[in-house]
Amino acid sequence: MIFSLIVTVFNDVEGTRKFLRRMEEQTRKPDEIVILDAGSKDGTWEALEDYARHGSIPVKLLRKERCKPAPSRNLCAKEASYDVLVVTDIGCDWERVWFEELIEPMEKDPLLDAVMGSWRVAWDDQKTEWAKADYFLQGGIELRATPTSLSANRAIVYKKEFYLGLGGLPEDLTFAGDDTLLARQIQNSGRRIAAASVPRCTWERPQTFGALVKESRRYARGAAEVGLGFRDFCLVATRLSIEVLMLMAGIIMLLLRMPTGGLLSLVAVALLVGSRLLKLRRRRDKRAKPRQTVSFWRLGVLEYATKMAGMRGWLEGFLYGQKHCQESRRKVRGLRSIA
Repeated sequence: MIFSLIVTVFNDVEGTRKFLRRMEEQTRKPDEIVILDAGSKDGTWEALEDYARHGSIPVKLLRKERCKPAPSRNLCAKEASYDVLVVTDIGCDWERVWFEELIEPMEKDPLLDAVMGSWRVAWDDQKTEWAKADYFLQGGIELRATPTSLSANRAIVYKKEFYLGLGGLPEDLTFAGDDTLLARQIQNSGRRIAAASVPRCTWERPQTFGALVKESRRYARGAAEVGLGFRDFCLVATRLSIEVLMLMAGIIMLLLRMPTGGLLSLVAVALLVGSRLLKLRRRRDKRAKPRQTVSFWRLGVLEYATKMAGMRGWLEGFLYGQKHCQESRRKVRGLRSIA
């Protein structure tokens, strides 16, 4: 079988060079790479042009200023020369057998319509204390895909006609959430799906406190734009609201010279916060391997910061989606009716 590898990029010259180098190292190289640059100004486009002239893998270069990831991938899919699309993200790293193992199920069974890929987060890639804290806070640090998994753009394969028949990635979302919706559509399609279950793709996480908080806000907004995540939002909002209101009540009562009530409220807040921090500590200790550690206070700070950012992002996405994301919400409603 012949495969097109599609990917998008914006202002990531070092990531682009590493991506091209890793693809050159693959035990089974892509038959072509289709890559769209959304208007990079840091030398990314020049690096792509240089590879197109001298690299060993055929490359189809596309360029469209300020094109968001979802429409960029859809354009790459339409421009791909071959009938099977492999998708990944610049911002990952790949073992030498990644491409070979990802496409293997479809080469063995050409009647498949999609292959769910696996990924992982590597401890050794976490270079800052905040990134190490994020490693333990993540709900999952790897996906070992099964045919029913919701794989992301980091590693997935589908036939071009199947992808386009589903409408491709939704283009009415701000940034995130597009691959989640597409994965749900794939799983609800009734088509034949397989999986490459060994994680050969490493997801490179943000390394700074600000970038991690921004990511949390962005992902929560994407979920809300398509109409997902309401239950999680309510749980987090209720828990944080109780803690904040009790803290404010305690401070106000102390200022009004009501020490008993004030102290009781503050003690209750301390117990609630302490309970959450103990859970985080147990999660860290359960996952940690020798020489894997992070300051306890960073877990708490990052937990609260990302949860608050996620609440803000969800509210923004919910309001924005009411007006601008009706096509994606219609697809979600369709999935629910099928289920």
